[in-house]
Amino acid sequence: MSHDSDPKDLDRTLSDLGIVTGEEADGARLPEPDGEHLDAPAPVPGPIRDDGDPRERTEAFLVDLLVNFDPAYSVDVRETADDEVGAEIHGGDAGRLIGKNGRTLAALEQIVNAVINRREDSAVRVNVDVGGYKRRRDDRLRQQAHRGADRVRKEGEPVELEPMSAAERRVVHMALAPEPDVLTESTGEGRERRVVIVPAPPDAG
Repeated sequence: MSHDSDPKDLDRTLSDLGIVTGEEADGARLPEPDGEHLDAPAPVPGPIRDDGDPRERTEAFLVDLLVNFDPAYSVDVRETADDEVGAEIHGGDAGRLIGKNGRTLAALEQIVNAVINRREDSAVRVNVDVGGYKRRRDDRLRQQAHRGADRVRKEGEPVELEPMSAAERRVVHMALAPEPDVLTESTGEGRERRVVIVPAPPDAG
């Protein structure tokens, strides 16, 4: 995701979603990519914070947003690198935030990254997880990637994996990057985009 989007465009987008960006609170909705909403609009405690470090801004935004859906949700935010923040959401109905095939979680993560990078001096990646869902998913994807690589080595033919999101494809690419005898590439468009594992060409030397 680009960090240099027009702040006015972001304000309009967040306003369309019902997320407050100014002094007035009009309600909040967390959308599914297919246009469905988690719940009816609810009051938002206050405007989005632009002060503080990325960890503080991430925590404040998520707490203010999630309290509208269920006060049982809690947020643990930590810096995992200079340009990366990890946010783990606990409690409440995890499935409600994860959504079908993780789509609601992906939408939430996209919104959080857009909000936290509103400031021109901000270029941080926020990774949002709910109850360890992404960790379990990533473990499954790594296992799938290595099984596919084993097939490529055995049969000498490319192996095409199931369609995946950009985040899921990245996990597969990174899992197999250290493997010298296979390569990964993405193919397809939209929701049909997937990773293909292919044999690495022989070394020129």
